[in-house]
Amino acid sequence: MGADSMAMPSVPSRRRGHKVRVRVGLVVLVVCASMACQDRRSPVGPTMPESSNGTPSPRLAQEVRQQWSPYVGVQVTGEALEAYRDALARLARSGQLKGVRAEIRKSDPAGGARVIKAIASLGLELLGLIGNEYLFDQDIERVIDGIFATYPEIRYFQIGNEITTILPASGPTMTIEEYMAVFQRIYEHVQSRYPGRAVLLTQSTFGSGLHGPTELETMAALGLADMDPAKVIIAINDYNPNTAVQYVGLLGSTLRRHRVWVTETGVSNADAHVEYVQGGYRLLRNYLRAERVYWFVMWGGDSGAHSGYSLIKSPADYPNYWTSPLFQLLAAPQ
Repeated sequence: MGADSMAMPSVPSRRRGHKVRVRVGLVVLVVCASMACQDRRSPVGPTMPESSNGTPSPRLAQEVRQQWSPYVGVQVTGEALEAYRDALARLARSGQLKGVRAEIRKSDPAGGARVIKAIASLGLELLGLIGNEYLFDQDIERVIDGIFATYPEIRYFQIGNEITTILPASGPTMTIEEYMAVFQRIYEHVQSRYPGRAVLLTQSTFGSGLHGPTELETMAALGLADMDPAKVIIAINDYNPNTAVQYVGLLGSTLRRHRVWVTETGVSNADAHVEYVQGGYRLLRNYLRAERVYWFVMWGGDSGAHSGYSLIKSPADYPNYWTSPLFQLLAAPQ
């Protein structure tokens, strides 16, 4: 549905405005003074030494496995399917993978379904990310009906991702007020027609600066805070765990009853992956009380060059695809 044709929510959509920014800013200042701003080191902190052969020491490997959250994002592309099957199975066998976040795309729905169902066949739990382009459909209830029918194996559905920051300026675009009107319709439809069928996740606010916390507080004021916390989970994308402290006040008050999943995180340097998990995941749990953390991404090369976030690269070379040091550590027999 286009931005101009979307019904605005009945709750006061702009009642906080400046107050939101002031409140979030004050929370950041207070919490930083007592928790975060005393330590401006890298979120990963010092790393335990490697073994003489350059591999992580047993002690470091053990700590990283303890901090790791067994969830990862997978970009649905058929060219990587065989490598995905192998890599995901290896992590699952080592006990380091329980679930995958994968996008349900409006473009090439059949190809995406093939990858998603192949992942499900491995016995992994799926978080289905309903792509942003679906949210402009005027009959969003029909869209949800179709997705639920196509993916009976999925229980957790995320409604959009970084909706106010990731869409191209050329349009169509969506404000957070317009997004919450759509989310409210989906929430009510699911509770009415599919009671107990699914748990919804919000679009992921982007944890950078004050934008994410301010946007999340706006979402809370537009009805999120009143939704059943057993049926809605808050999603946050955060690539800088040191700044996650900005969410502490909001998540500890207005949204204290709701669970939080970090749906994307990581660092774009394979040599720093291990350190990031060792220190960064701890901060995400402490600041955001994150129940889950999804690494971005298994392979990030579907649109061009291989991403530095990737746990594997060159999937077309299966079974001889490249694996990152973090992947090797997690997949190693214990």
